[in-house]
This record gives sequence, C-alpha cells and structure tokens, in this order.
Amino acid sequence: MVIRDEHGSLLFSIRLKLGLRIKVFYVDFWLAYPLAIKAVYPEAHIQYDFFHTIQNIHRHLYKALTAYRQAFKAAATEPAQAEVRKVLHKHLWHQRYLLFTNEENLSAEHHQILDELLQSHADTIVEYIVLFWQQLRTIFNDCDTFVLVLDHLALLRLDGWADLSAGFGKVMAFLEAHIHNMLTYLRVPDIQRYSLSECTVRTLRRVKKVRQGFKTHQGRVNHLKLLQWRRDLRHCA
Repeated sequence: MVIRDEHGSLLFSIRLKLGLRIKVFYVDFWLAYPLAIKAVYPEAHIQYDFFHTIQNIHRHLYKALTAYRQAFKAAATEPAQAEVRKVLHKHLWHQRYLLFTNEENLSAEHHQILDELLQSHADTIVEYIVLFWQQLRTIFNDCDTFVLVLDHLALLRLDGWADLSAGFGKVMAFLEAHIHNMLTYLRVPDIQRYSLSECTVRTLRRVKKVRQGFKTHQGRVNHLKLLQWRRDLRHCA
C-alpha cells in the first residue's frame, strides 16, 4: 500500500498482510471515514486528530469575529466617533490572531495589546472568543477523564454559549456531535490525541522548497535526513 498526500507526495509504503488488526485510526472529519472504518474494522477505535479538531473550531470562531468586525465597521456614527472606530477596527484586524493564541505563547507586549483589545471591545464577540478559547483549553488540556469533559461541556451549554451567535452555536454543535471520538485518548489506554501526519506532510513540503533558509545547523541536518528518507521511500514504492 502506498500512501500519498493530496499533492501526490509519497509519505510511506508498506506491505499489508491478510489478517492485519488495526486498533486505532487517526482521521480528520470527513464523513465517510467512520462508516468505512467501522465496516472493515468494527472493533477499532477512532481518534479525531487534534489538529483538525482545533482547525474546525477556529474556523467557526473566526467567522464570528469577521461578522462582528464588519458590523463594527459599518455601524453609523457621528464623524468624530467614526474616526475613533476606524482606528479601533484597524487595530483589531491587525491583532486578530492574538485572540486565538494560547496564553503561554503571548509575550508581555502581546498581553498588553490583548488587554487593550478586550477593553475596547468589552462584552462583545471579541471578549467572548477569548473566554471561550480558555474554556476549550480546560476541556482539552486540563480534564483528565472523559466524565469531567462531559460535565464541562454541559456547563457550557447551560451557560448559553451556543446562543451567543451562529458561530458559537456551530462550535457547540460540533463538540457535542463528535466529542466521543475527539477524546478517545481519555477513554482508551495507549491512544494519543493527535497523529503526526500533519507535521510530517508539512515538513516534507518544506524539504522540497525551503523558502526561508535554515535557522540552525541542526535544522539543516534534520532536513537532509528527511530528504534522504523521502528518496528511500520513493525507491521502495
């Protein structure tokens, strides 16, 4: 079996044997995957890849932010206030990704900028995104049992997060529909919450065309090793 990504790049090749028992599949949210997996391997577990989980959540929240930004820009105000809102709108757009950045990855300067954004847009979608992102961190990083996750998710529903906007409603529906397989790693031993496929594919693409050079000698060595690995796999295909 030869596995390639959507660009045709060879990832790996293996020779399958009859009677192969696969215990867990790490997949994205393509609807056909669960049905196909259960049809062939009914006892296998499904773990939705963490990268794709966060990607889907981010997409809905980002749309909610975009809708708020457009409404904020289009609001009718007096000329003097309009200039102030124009500056605030521009500032929000330039610093929008800070709303989705984990706290431990924020510098002191970024913390200050984020605080300014939250003060300028208090009690709006901007503030709700930051607060909701913290709630998601609790679910995926702090809860150590699946029962705790379900309790926390129930609290989010009771607190009315799904009613804030269409985007938040879609995130809550997404979580409730797929939480069982998002957190298989909490229910079943020896399962991790993500696969390494996304990192591998991304690294291989960089091997093909390095756009920004190598930051360190070790980085250059690692890229050369991956390039050799890729060539070896191509010869095995």
